Amino acid sequence: MSTAKVELTLTPEGRHLAFSKEMLEVAHVFRRAGGEGSPWQRVAINARSPYLDTDVFAPGTHLEYYVQYETQQGSPEERSHIVGTTTGLL
Repeated sequence: MSTAKVELTLTPEGRHLAFSKEMLEVAHVFRRAGGEGSPWQRVAINARSPYLDTDVFAPGTHLEYYVQYETQQGSPEERSHIVGTTTGLL
């Protein structure tokens, strides 16, 4: 089980993801829209925390995120748990 943590908070600007990142760690943010059958997309390379996703989606779209950590040499280290939300229905 992963010990890497990511927190998702909804803000008026978008979806705010907060995660820990050590000085030499590389952190990539992945997102999928639409649920389990949808592919994961890398939306940020070597991201800083907090990361703000401001992409617009249709109301009712289910979004999920995780953070993949790598070494400076590009070797996978750890992956966070998945966090998710559904865009608001206006």
